Amino acid sequence: MKTVFGPVPSRRLGRSLGIDLIPLKTCNYQCIYCQLGKTTYFTNERKSYFPPKDILREVEEAIQKNEGAIDYITFVGSGEPTLCEDLGDLIKGIKLFTEIPICVITNGGLLYKPEIKEELMHADVVLPSLDAGNEKTFIRINRPHPSIHYEQMLQGLVDFNQDFSGEFWIELMIIKNINDSREELEAIKQQLDRIRPVRIDINVPIRPPAEDFVEVPDKSVMSLLNEIFGEYHDINFPEMGHFGSFSENFEEEVLNIIQRHPMRQEQIIETFSTEKLPQEEILARLIKLLDEKRAEKKTYHEKIFWKAVLPK
Repeated sequence: MKTVFGPVPSRRLGRSLGIDLIPLKTCNYQCIYCQLGKTTYFTNERKSYFPPKDILREVEEAIQKNEGAIDYITFVGSGEPTLCEDLGDLIKGIKLFTEIPICVITNGGLLYKPEIKEELMHADVVLPSLDAGNEKTFIRINRPHPSIHYEQMLQGLVDFNQDFSGEFWIELMIIKNINDSREELEAIKQQLDRIRPVRIDINVPIRPPAEDFVEVPDKSVMSLLNEIFGEYHDINFPEMGHFGSFSENFEEEVLNIIQRHPMRQEQIIETFSTEKLPQEEILARLIKLLDEKRAEKKTYHEKIFWKAVLPK
C-alpha cells in the first residue's frame, strides 16, 4: 500500500500530508476509542516495515504535486509510528529536501526510550496522547502492551519535553462515564502540570470507535473542562474542508485515505466532487466499493462514515 496520503484537513495542523510507516492496525496500545478498530498486531517491538527510500520518494512526489498546499508533514496513520525503527532517519531525510515542518503524532508510550527520544528531537512538533491521570484508567482506556507501565510512560513525557526545542502538545480523549468525572479530569490535569506542554487538545470520540460502549460525554462536561483546564484546551469538532487528492483514480485515492482516516459521506462528496465526477457518481462508486466488500459504512451519531475494509 502507499505510505503517503492526503493532504488532509486538520484543525491543528492545517493541510497535513500524512506518512503511514506501520502496517494496518499494528500498535502497542489497544485503545477502546480507536477509529480504525481493534488492534490486530499487538507488539512493542520496533521494526523496519517499508523501504525508507520508497517512503522518501513518495513524500517528495507528494510535495511536488501539492506545491504550496501542505502546512505540515505528519507521521501518523494505521498504527504507532515510533514502532518503525527508521523514523529518525526518515525525519532527517525529509528535512534534506523540504522546509515544511514535521509533526509526529504518537501515543507517547515509548518516549522514555533514549533512542526514540533522540529520533524525535529532529521533529518540529511532537504530539503524544494522555487519556488518564492514573494507571487504572490508563489500562482501562488504552490497554497498553504489558511491557509499558504508566509511571514510566508519564516520566518519559516529562523528560522529553524538558529537552525538546520544538512544540510539544498533548491531546486527551474524553469518554463518557470513563474519564469525564471531576476526579478523573483533575488527575489528568495534575499530570499535565508535571509535563508542561505548550498546548492541550481535548478530543471526544466523534468517529465510530473500536468498542461500542464508547460514547461522547454529555455537553454538561464543558463547564467542568472550563473550570479545570481554563483556556488551556481546544475542544474538537468534525473536520471541515477538502482532503488533498493527487490520484486520477477515485477508488484508489478514497480507499488510501479511509483505511487510515474514516470520512463522513458529505466530506467525501465535498472533496472529490467535480463536473466529471458529480455527487451521484461518487455515491454510486461508494456503493460499488461496499458491494465489493472493499469499504463499509456506519452510522454514528446520525452521521454516515465510510471506512475501508481492513484485512483480518
